[in-house]
Amino acid sequence: MRGNGELPAETRRNVLKYLGAVAGLGVAGGRAGVDPFAHPVAALQADEDAFESEQRRIESFDGTELDTTFYEPAADGPHPAILMTHGWGGNKTDLQPLASVYASNDFVVLAYTSRGFGQGESTDGSGGEVNSTSELERQDASALIEYLAQQDAVLTDGEDNPRVGMDGTSYGGGIQMRTASVDDRLDSIVPRATWNNLAQALAPNGVIKRGWIEALELGGQSGNIAAENAETTSGVLDRGRMTEADREYYRQRSPVTYDEIEDTPALVIPELTDQLFPINQGVRNFRKLQSDGSRATLLLGQDGTHILGQSDSYPPGSETSRQFVGRIALQWHEAHLKDGDPGVSTLHYYDESADEFMAAEEFPPHPERSATWSVSETAELSGADGNVASADIEIEESTEILGLPSVQLDVTPTGDGRSHLFVALQRVRDGEATTIKDQVTPLAVTEAGEIELDLFGVHTNLAAGDTLRVAMSAREDDLITAAVSSLFGGSLYRPSDDDAGIEIGGDTELQLSVPASRELPAAGTDSGIQVDSGDDGTDGAEETESPEGMESPEETDGTEQTDTDDGGTDTGGTTTSESGPGFGIPAAVGGAGGLGYLLSRRFRRDESAGADE
Repeated sequence: MRGNGELPAETRRNVLKYLGAVAGLGVAGGRAGVDPFAHPVAALQADEDAFESEQRRIESFDGTELDTTFYEPAADGPHPAILMTHGWGGNKTDLQPLASVYASNDFVVLAYTSRGFGQGESTDGSGGEVNSTSELERQDASALIEYLAQQDAVLTDGEDNPRVGMDGTSYGGGIQMRTASVDDRLDSIVPRATWNNLAQALAPNGVIKRGWIEALELGGQSGNIAAENAETTSGVLDRGRMTEADREYYRQRSPVTYDEIEDTPALVIPELTDQLFPINQGVRNFRKLQSDGSRATLLLGQDGTHILGQSDSYPPGSETSRQFVGRIALQWHEAHLKDGDPGVSTLHYYDESADEFMAAEEFPPHPERSATWSVSETAELSGADGNVASADIEIEESTEILGLPSVQLDVTPTGDGRSHLFVALQRVRDGEATTIKDQVTPLAVTEAGEIELDLFGVHTNLAAGDTLRVAMSAREDDLITAAVSSLFGGSLYRPSDDDAGIEIGGDTELQLSVPASRELPAAGTDSGIQVDSGDDGTDGAEETESPEGMESPEETDGTEQTDTDDGGTDTGGTTTSESGPGFGIPAAVGGAGGLGYLLSRRFRRDESAGADE
């Protein structure tokens, strides 16, 4: 982190739970109530008498020492192995609950702290510098696969070829994808809540996820971050946008640029409520794996990983989802590492209204449906007021929506400064509008013309009498329910400048396309676009369901164009924008280690940078 001052360890720990370092791979502990570090496999039982564990420091390919824990089942072997690493900012101790479950089911497990992380905490951590899923991190994983092949307890399929799979969340998922693209000794992978294109995930359609980039920078305090990574992150925050060089840095650490992953069975697990890596990122990984020739299953869960802005309950995930995801992940490795049949469909997805998982043989499970509105008068969206324009369809029969929607409309940037368009699908029931899965898709608008914008993926069940709404604004404020703590800049995205805005052209059309179980009713003749005054917005977002990264064309996946690059549930959900951040981070954290000063200084620089451009 730039500037002076460092977050205390407990504060860093609280930050990490939003990054997937802890929330992705923790476990329900012994204390009462919901543990914010709960992992999807919390419901699965670990038998501490069924295995032994040993701390080991293992030299990687270049002599760098990696901090690991080796779990060996008590049952006679040899056994297949699971290689695991953690989310950004974490360490191997975060993996202990999941590793124990695998070891209790007769897998050897090697859990390790990724290169450069864990230093200066309770352990020595791993040596080297964090290079963010670079080739160094891939070579570490391959060196550990070779180490497993040399262990008597591990089943092998030939010399230096262990029977091995990988499991991990977020950063740990990213390392799996890179390793599988090079090392064909991997027999099975389970990448959870990870990315396909990191440039697009961090700056979808030219609008940076300021809150998330802040959180990632803070989480990096637990590691020895390489200068190139730190400088890239700092530069994006200072400028408030990505340059082409930034974009290339992140793309080179993304599956979108990796070689083919051939014949490596993959259980891809994006989350419907993920604010950092929306399901679009996971869907792209799923499609890549299928295209490359690997067997792949897409499992859309809702476990509560990567939630930055949220209401009072943490985590916002479903216990039903955690249990199901945990069982299927274990079942997947049992089948592919022990010569069985996983017994899964191509698609499984969590239906919050029924609190159960559904199955289908393709994604999306429904065909594309469309609706069109005539825009008779120009609609003005203000960057200062954050007023909302909306177009409605009255639903006549129960309709399920699941997939990646898109909208087409004519827009023009107005005023001076940066003009950002934010679009959300909402469900209106009994007069209350809720943003489906709290998913809001941004776009940097740099010139007038028609746009086709892929929205973040959603799932919802609409009832007869509900209204499906397309809501648009120049700010995210009235489209997202939960406040984002000032610790992370107070917003998920960089908003439009106050003296800028968006004009939706008159005498044009707005078209929505969305995968749905029924045809959408025709928009009424008097149903054009309605524009509010900006004094109030929606009553909130549905539940605390998180945004899934929108899939935009490659040329706009990480930079502003000037630089060249679900449906909601049937339940009510959180509704007021007055609820507090609910982060579980003590209020006193605001001033800890000079953090308040450092962040406020950064945000002032962001504002001035925006004004200059």
